[in-house]
Amino acid sequence: MTKFLRNSWYCAGWSTDVTDNPVGIKILSEEIVLFRTSDGTLAALNGRCPHRFAALSLGCIKGDLIECGYHGLQFDKHGVCRLNPHGQGKVPPRAHTRSYPAVERDGALWVWMGDPALADPADIMDLYFVGQREGWTGVTGYLKINADYQLVIDNLLDLTHATYLHPNTVGVDPEHSLGASLSYDFKTEGNIVRSNYTFRNSPPTALFKPFYPQERGDIFAFMRWEPAGALLLDISTTGVGMPKGTGVHMPSAHLIVPETEQTCHYFFALSRDVELDNEAKTKTMGEVALSAFIDEDEPVIHRCHELMNGAEFFELEPAILETDIAGIQARRILAKLIRQEQPVREAAEAA
Repeated sequence: MTKFLRNSWYCAGWSTDVTDNPVGIKILSEEIVLFRTSDGTLAALNGRCPHRFAALSLGCIKGDLIECGYHGLQFDKHGVCRLNPHGQGKVPPRAHTRSYPAVERDGALWVWMGDPALADPADIMDLYFVGQREGWTGVTGYLKINADYQLVIDNLLDLTHATYLHPNTVGVDPEHSLGASLSYDFKTEGNIVRSNYTFRNSPPTALFKPFYPQERGDIFAFMRWEPAGALLLDISTTGVGMPKGTGVHMPSAHLIVPETEQTCHYFFALSRDVELDNEAKTKTMGEVALSAFIDEDEPVIHRCHELMNGAEFFELEPAILETDIAGIQARRILAKLIRQEQPVREAAEAA
């Protein structure tokens, strides 16, 4: 059975990634090309030209059309060939390619990989702190991870790993992050999983310290996962004993997109609600977060993937800790949704 959920919105980049030229990306093992029409509207097509299978991302934009750089065939945003510059100009019946519903929202680009009739933009995660929203400043970024995307989701839903993997970046030492200082609450609401952690009377993390100068505070780290791979971490540091939301707020988005069964895209955004004009601190904030992802998370997750040696997660009979609940629930929900759409997919392929 496939590991991919098709009926889902997947992040395909940030708004600034697609400007005057087409951009290619592989999602669910399919080549996609993104481009903008003359009015700036986002379009997404299968990235392989139906003529000689060249990459449309190597072409160029001509008004509202994308032109293949190999033989000059031009396609509209619906994947219909509008120009054959050769011979008498007749367009062959097979000179068309698949189009995908595409939406630009909050500075992010989203593509629906499944049945177009089921694509509802209202289901896209609300990135309320991204895209030049008033009251926020921050950074966006991307990295490639050489591992199964579900391992990255596991990692994000279990924040206890930060104690050991990120003590000098986005975590704190065991004395202040385990035992009586830590409380957690896991909830499943329909197909949404919440993994909420509270660290009482803790020193601020290295990421928060430039914006929260006090020696101690309460850290609220609330993570929400939505299928297939969109996660939002609502994190804040407040004065000891003060309610959530009264201190420094630093939310982040973690948009995990399967490239293949062996690799995935990781689009991230990190914002804050204080010192909005301090560009030097914004740059440092982004560097600390990127270091945590690239230097600390990715190597460990990559080796986990290698050591699994192609086996399915539950086939290896993993030891399940109490704090694994959220990740296990997300895996079960994802598997259920994939199973539910499998008969429809098989029927469509057989037709």
